[in-house]
Amino acid sequence: MRYLWKILKSKKTVFNYDDIKNILWIENKNTIKKFFERAVKEGIFINIYKWLYAFEDFDLFELAVKIKKNSYISFETVLKKEQIIFQDYWNTVFLASDNSLKKKKNNVNFEYLKIKNSILLNPLWLINKGKYIIASKERAICDRIYLTKNYYFDDLQQVDFEKLEEISKIYNKRVILEVKKIINDR
Repeated sequence: MRYLWKILKSKKTVFNYDDIKNILWIENKNTIKKFFERAVKEGIFINIYKWLYAFEDFDLFELAVKIKKNSYISFETVLKKEQIIFQDYWNTVFLASDNSLKKKKNNVNFEYLKIKNSILLNPLWLINKGKYIIASKERAICDRIYLTKNYYFDDLQQVDFEKLEEISKIYNKRVILEVKKIINDR
């Protein structure tokens, strides 16, 4: 397929119409639609949703943020990855978002949890990985406390408590107080 090298060069694994428009400089939506149809037929892409396509070995986190704009990886997904909690949510990716939503694709659940926009859009200790944005472990702790009062964390030894306290200030008073208690109880 022509122009495949441009798509590969983008380093993306998940694509929507705008991605192909920007990568290949195609304006016509019907042309892009035909491009995706041919790419699926030739086995280059798989169709995830009507408007979303991916390589066979797509990046799960990239897919998660592509399904729902204004979202970032957080909560138990980060907490487990960073070994702050031990319970494994292996088949669920948790994300902070501007509204609550649940989606399922290929036996993976995507759970988008609503947090208010002033928190969601604040970039403090959000890490841009290029294809997706993920919360630092301290940000994920604050996100979880924000939605779940008195949440239990298994191991906080690797947490930067100064960073945790700094991040807590973008949340409400209850989160600030719970973070102070965590810091004092360590």
